[in-house]
Amino acid sequence: MMVWILLALAAVGHMVVWVALINRIHAVGIRRIWVDLLTLVFLAAIVFVPPAIGWALFNQPAKATLTERLAASPLSRIYAWSCAVVCVASAAHRLTHWQQNRRCEALISDRVSHIKLSKPIGKFIAPGRFRLLAGAPLNEVLRVRLQEKELAIPRLATGLDGLRIAHVSDLHFCGRIERSFFDAVLETTNDTCPDLVAITGDIVDGEQWVDWIAPAIGRLRAKYGVYYVLGNHDRRASEARLKAAMEQAGTIHVGGRCLRVDVDGVPLDIAGNELPWYKPAADFEACPSVDGGARSLRLLLAHSPDQFGWAVQNDVDLMLAGHLHGGQIRLPLLGAITSPSIHVVRYVGGVFRQGSTVMHVSRGVGSLTPVRFNCPPEIAVLTLRAIGS
Repeated sequence: MMVWILLALAAVGHMVVWVALINRIHAVGIRRIWVDLLTLVFLAAIVFVPPAIGWALFNQPAKATLTERLAASPLSRIYAWSCAVVCVASAAHRLTHWQQNRRCEALISDRVSHIKLSKPIGKFIAPGRFRLLAGAPLNEVLRVRLQEKELAIPRLATGLDGLRIAHVSDLHFCGRIERSFFDAVLETTNDTCPDLVAITGDIVDGEQWVDWIAPAIGRLRAKYGVYYVLGNHDRRASEARLKAAMEQAGTIHVGGRCLRVDVDGVPLDIAGNELPWYKPAADFEACPSVDGGARSLRLLLAHSPDQFGWAVQNDVDLMLAGHLHGGQIRLPLLGAITSPSIHVVRYVGGVFRQGSTVMHVSRGVGSLTPVRFNCPPEIAVLTLRAIGS
């Protein structure tokens, strides 16, 4: 019995090891060709290593017990024990962080409503296999949630209490989801009357979709402007052409720089961090000094939540990120399995706080692969509140 338990734990640990490697290579800034190649290698390991171990164990005398078979195959035994240890450690690690992140004290309230679309869901997906996939039972790829959240920001100036920020991330214009879907979602964003809109990367998935930017994103309106950073998928298009289209749409790029915005006489510093795909990150010291020595609020737009540590080190008040899509597929009890992050699923979506830095990670709007289970896309409208207000 103990040997069978060991093998069961090893099977789960085997998946954990190779999926974690896939997650991590998608979190670093290496060239896309290497990301794709290594992904194929690791997927091959997931598929072919178990049969190889099975062959080593059972290609032995028929009367040998399972324990004897493991003893006669040292490589299989070492791999099985290693994977079993990884399985147990991973479960303990996930339970610890689940308990820590069940509810962040920075999240005051979270009101959820459905964004109503003007036509049947299937009509928003390009004809063919992707429409069939999108129509699969329980697939939530087009069932967008409007998440209206109040966030307690420790050092928020009184004059910024009640500031509303619409957080839009991971649109992934790729043609598999029709542009009319994004038009409807972004119009709903306008209906929430945000003071400021923040777009945190992965806008397009190829050069041919840059033409969607002006008519779709150009419809966004906010009193203090629409700001954006780029993500890893945006590297599939010409950076110059993409930025020109975003400028034509009336948005402001903050990647690698810091801008001072006047919010009814209260200073707000908006900066961008597009690491590891675009360098450098912003330097808050480049922002103008505030009259009288008062501290301005620091708002950081980043594509990857892996930059949370950078935000804490740079004394950021609120960081907005995306990239992880909430995991896209969340299993009951287990939650998200895949997540292209060095932290794997720790910051897969939601609100987090470390010290005086609060981070909101969006599940995003679109996806290159139109599959979402137990993880609907979202538009988040964040209302900032001073602690004690």
